[in-house]
Amino acid sequence: MKADDVEFLADMAVQLDETIRKLVIDEQEILEKLGPARVQELKEFWNQELTAEEDADFKRSMDYWDKTLIRIWANSKRARQTRAQVGQTLMKLNSHL
Repeated sequence: MKADDVEFLADMAVQLDETIRKLVIDEQEILEKLGPARVQELKEFWNQELTAEEDADFKRSMDYWDKTLIRIWANSKRARQTRAQVGQTLMKLNSHL
């Protein structure tokens, strides 16, 4: 792998770390706004623990902050997965040097 590619991956790791930190802060702010009961309901929805009927009813009850929290969870999951892949790639490259 070229030096430019390694540098790109290292920069990507830094950016992903920054994104994850920001998402954690945003998540905490919204968790405080929603309260523990609503957060628990959202976790059940996120983890797909609801029946099809409950799921449909729940989706209709979602407001802006609910949707924002779900979006943050999705972005956070994707960022963490990508960060793990970048880290694994960098570790493999370093072990071959």
